[in-house]
Amino acid sequence: MKLFLGDLIDKNISRKVLSSVSVVALAIISLDFIFTILSELSDLSENYGISDAFIYSISSLPYSAYDSLSYICLIGVLVGLGSLAEEGEITAARVLGKSDINIIWASIKPIILVLILGVLSSQFFIPGLSQNSEETRSLKQNRISLDDGYWLASDSSFSYFKSTPNSNSIQDIVIYNLNDDYKLREIKRAEEANKRGNSWSLSNLEIINVENGVKEYFEEMDWVDGPKEEDFKLILSPKYFSLTKLYENVSKEQSEYRQNLLLLEFWRKTLQPIFTILLTILAASFVFGPARDQKVGQRVLTGIIVAFSLSISQRLFESMALVSFLSPLTSVMIPILIVLGLTSFIWRFKSF
Repeated sequence: MKLFLGDLIDKNISRKVLSSVSVVALAIISLDFIFTILSELSDLSENYGISDAFIYSISSLPYSAYDSLSYICLIGVLVGLGSLAEEGEITAARVLGKSDINIIWASIKPIILVLILGVLSSQFFIPGLSQNSEETRSLKQNRISLDDGYWLASDSSFSYFKSTPNSNSIQDIVIYNLNDDYKLREIKRAEEANKRGNSWSLSNLEIINVENGVKEYFEEMDWVDGPKEEDFKLILSPKYFSLTKLYENVSKEQSEYRQNLLLLEFWRKTLQPIFTILLTILAASFVFGPARDQKVGQRVLTGIIVAFSLSISQRLFESMALVSFLSPLTSVMIPILIVLGLTSFIWRFKSF
């Protein structure tokens, strides 16, 4: 416990870095919210109003923050350690016996806490919220057509539905039931379906018997041929999957393209903590290395340029994994190795 908490000097460094990361996160999230809602204003319509755009912009922030977590930590550490250096506290820590490694470890501690919160959020909170906000937005903007919805087939029916906010809820369902000769027997239309336990229940249901033209209405009815758990691996976007769901679905996927997509997202989420910690050490090099004589503003600008460059390279290699010979693991590892090499180079030639 003492190794992690440290002494008063370590706590002061950790507290300063954590507060800087919080401020940077708030600034980036605020900017992301402003740009998102400005972008949504061009899509306003009778069904998709300003309140809908506001709700979507708010609900998309957790995923955006998680996706930018590495760069939030980099700039946060840069600002925190830079501020300590400007105030002379880094020099004071060295005088009191703290090595650069001790100072870096103290700055990494709050990053570990942030990463743990990020992983837990991506596992339990972000997937459902993000999927729900995207599906709701598409529905209200009338962007989901027969080509964009989802189709499922069973031995006796074909089912179509417009959206699925999560794996326990489906909206706007049309079910085509077939007879023994595989001819259309009846059409069922329901506003929504909800999963209760292991079974599905249809709500506000209309049944049209094609053979005699009779219509019937039901408030609720069991859906025997509803989608199974494994069907949702084809429905939900991989970026909204939790880490465990990604791992479970990779081995079951038959499509090579879809499998690469799942593997890419799995390795990206798995290795993000390592990538973030390396970026933290890289950020510290701007304080302890040749950049120590620069002002805090210059360090922040340098960090932003580095983060932006690394972001472009990371996205580039991830895209290459889907269209080239690169494996998903290799495409994720290359940016990590680049950061590792850059960090090693800077720390090797920094002046003590």
